[in-house]
Amino acid sequence: MSDKVYQALAQASCGFVESPAGCGKTEAIIRTVGKYCDGRQLILTHTHAGVDALRQRFRQHSVPTIKYHVDTIAGWSWGWVRRYPENAGYTGSTEIAQWNNVYTAMSALLQRDFVKRGVTNSYTGIIVDEYQDCTVPMHQMIVHLKALLPCRVLGDDLQGIFDFRDAPLIDWSVARSEFANNLGVLETPHRWLKAENSEALGRWLLSIRRTLRQKVEPDYGRAPLDRRRVRYADLGRQLIRLTYEKRGRTCVIGPKARPLPAGIETTLVKNNYRVLEPNELSTLQSLILSLTNGSSTEKSEAACSFLFRSHGGLAGNDKTFIKKILSGERQRPRQHNKWLLCERHTGGTTPELVLDLVKYLEKIYGVFCKLRESVSALKCIVEEHRETDTDLKTLYANEIGKRKYQSRSNVYRCVGSTLLVKGLEFDHVIILRDQNWLNSWGNHKDLYVALTRGCKTTTLIELAT
Repeated sequence: MSDKVYQALAQASCGFVESPAGCGKTEAIIRTVGKYCDGRQLILTHTHAGVDALRQRFRQHSVPTIKYHVDTIAGWSWGWVRRYPENAGYTGSTEIAQWNNVYTAMSALLQRDFVKRGVTNSYTGIIVDEYQDCTVPMHQMIVHLKALLPCRVLGDDLQGIFDFRDAPLIDWSVARSEFANNLGVLETPHRWLKAENSEALGRWLLSIRRTLRQKVEPDYGRAPLDRRRVRYADLGRQLIRLTYEKRGRTCVIGPKARPLPAGIETTLVKNNYRVLEPNELSTLQSLILSLTNGSSTEKSEAACSFLFRSHGGLAGNDKTFIKKILSGERQRPRQHNKWLLCERHTGGTTPELVLDLVKYLEKIYGVFCKLRESVSALKCIVEEHRETDTDLKTLYANEIGKRKYQSRSNVYRCVGSTLLVKGLEFDHVIILRDQNWLNSWGNHKDLYVALTRGCKTTTLIELAT
């Protein structure tokens, strides 16, 4: 059955494939391109994790690079628009992209003859992964691509979890209508068949899809997962116990739209967990924008927010010292290292002061860095800014570009939201949610994404007050 889907995907001029989580969507793309497609395929997806996974699998299957080019929809579009902003009618920043405008601008470019020739001379077909995550502007841009080359899409309505305030996701029914030809359904739970004693979990996850579509909680009565109720006061100890009971890559999944409570996050970081961050390093981005364009107060507040979010275990006196030095207040600390900072920095918040405070925090026993990627990027940006006087926003954009394909797939222990773990696979997942989860944690689609991340065990912890 799978080979028939692969062949249909390769031969169709237009069509869609539905693929539940863990049922071999990446394998379908690899096999389709490697075995059945002629020429070079442009393969677009949404996340750098997805790009990394596809590239790794192409290499594992020894598919020649001449047969494919893999990129994010954002990255591929931005590459064209940033190169030809006037032709695209793009008036936004060419350093930090204004994404809704980028996709509209790319649609305009795809109506230019020189861009049409560039696309048709470079590729023989287009495959778009995770189509349920397309916004309306993205969808409109891909429809323009569809007019140039064979275009096939893969997706799953239950995994459309991204939220874009100014650009809602398209409904999966729109994709079905636009791409018209149903090329098949991938329905073998490969992720769990490959893991020892996990087939029952995979079959159960397939069985609850209809229930979740109706926005109803599944029946956990005979579910092959561990569901437990834990008081918040006991949560830290319970998580550490679970961490050392399980062998293999483990992920703790928390709320969609906010980090875990600072104390729990710090406890996990102390036990070698890594906090996953969005590719744009949004906490760092806010700091860079404030340092570039903000008032003195905005710079100080942004720097405090960055340092207190990126580090756990800070004592009250250290927080007070940091707030005062960033706001330019005079103070006479007794500790020599604090005194030196006050002597060196007397004018309030600067990039150099923020960097020096990061270095100061690194030397305090009991303080842990939680946002390792953001802090690492900040160091690179400020040090280059100091040496070259290059604009901070430009350096930030360059640094994000360098880091965007760094793999998360080999992280041994991590903590993140459904948005950040989507597309990743772990041996074990531990899902944390409270009693009012539909108001504060996510929705039924987020639940499905979280439940399908673990290939060996899934633990669902309901937090009790």
